[in-house]
Amino acid sequence: MVQLGVKNYIKIPSDEYARLKKLAQFFDSFWGYIQHLRDIQEAREEVRGGKTIKQEELFRKFGA
Repeated sequence: MVQLGVKNYIKIPSDEYARLKKLAQFFDSFWGYIQHLRDIQEAREEVRGGKTIKQEELFRKFGA
């Protein structure tokens, strides 16, 4: 294998790094929000499909 004189890193100015870091945090929170919406949608589909039971029925099953 031929080794080239290439560096394993690049230099980024600190202001650009800060901007990219802020952008990454924004997208992390955005994807978290999208996942939250998907969880709500799945829960609503389970309720519509009858896959859930009421809390009172559950307590009666456990004898509480």
